[in-house]
Amino acid sequence: MYKYFNFFAFIFFLASLIYSFYNIVRSFDFVKEIYFYTGIFALIFLNLSLFFSLIKFKSTRNYPKFFGFFATFWSMSHFLNYFIFDRNAQFSRLFNDILYHFLETTGFIALIIIFLMFLSSFNCFKKIRKIRKLGYLCLVISSYHYFLSPKIPMFWEWSALIIAIIYFILRYIKNLRFCFYQN
Repeated sequence: MYKYFNFFAFIFFLASLIYSFYNIVRSFDFVKEIYFYTGIFALIFLNLSLFFSLIKFKSTRNYPKFFGFFATFWSMSHFLNYFIFDRNAQFSRLFNDILYHFLETTGFIALIIIFLMFLSSFNCFKKIRKIRKLGYLCLVISSYHYFLSPKIPMFWEWSALIIAIIYFILRYIKNLRFCFYQN
């Protein structure tokens, strides 16, 4: 029965690929659409990964890892689209944007965290497994990156940020209680 749950997770990833490819091909501005769909699906899969990490059902114990892999794929696609098409693969322009623009800074910090979490899932990187505790912080940062992307944040940007903050609070509520009641 458990392998069917993993199969459904993979089908969901394939559906996201097909859906985004279909909409990108039909659009006028490819780069803008690639930005949008890679960013949205990275955020969706990161949310799903951390959601299943929070609830910890036995039948879905592999979901956080699978959805984390898919989130890493979409995040790297999002970054490569930005780096290649928007910054013309020039490191000087990339570092200038990261240093002076907050939208790019938040995206880059979230990318580094999610990439380190991806590496920590392999046996040869056992020493950095504690980086996984930053997953909820990565979700808050990436949701804030999504929140900063439009000129005027609307319902979806606010909801992504609020859900990320709720996950963060639910995950770290024990630590927060300890900090507040220690005094």
